[in-house]
Amino acid sequence: MSVDNVILWYEKNVNYKLTKTFLNFLIKLGIIKKEIDLELLNSFLLEAFNNEFIKENNKFKIKNNKIPVIEKFKDEKIKVKEEIVKNIPIITKKTEENKKQRNKFKIENLGGKKLKLVKL
Repeated sequence: MSVDNVILWYEKNVNYKLTKTFLNFLIKLGIIKKEIDLELLNSFLLEAFNNEFIKENNKFKIKNNKIPVIEKFKDEKIKVKEEIVKNIPIITKKTEENKKQRNKFKIENLGGKKLKLVKL
């Protein structure tokens, strides 16, 4: 089944609605394929007892632990957290001017265990 057909089937037969973003997320993770197998998806999302799906008010009941995951994908657009973008450091290239400004040093041996740092 296509994503749109699965969404329509869930609207008619299940007590909870799915979104395209949630189904695309499952496809991206590899849980389901682009051509969705409804039985596999139902076994993942719907409550079952003795190999039969549970009905409540003539509609199938979704598992309670799946609701928070589906809720994250209720909005059609997933927002990128600004905190992550702000924490990325800006990398600048070192120019020739920065290289010229550096001081150069060398280490001289003064005999025994003594060393001296000498600016060039």
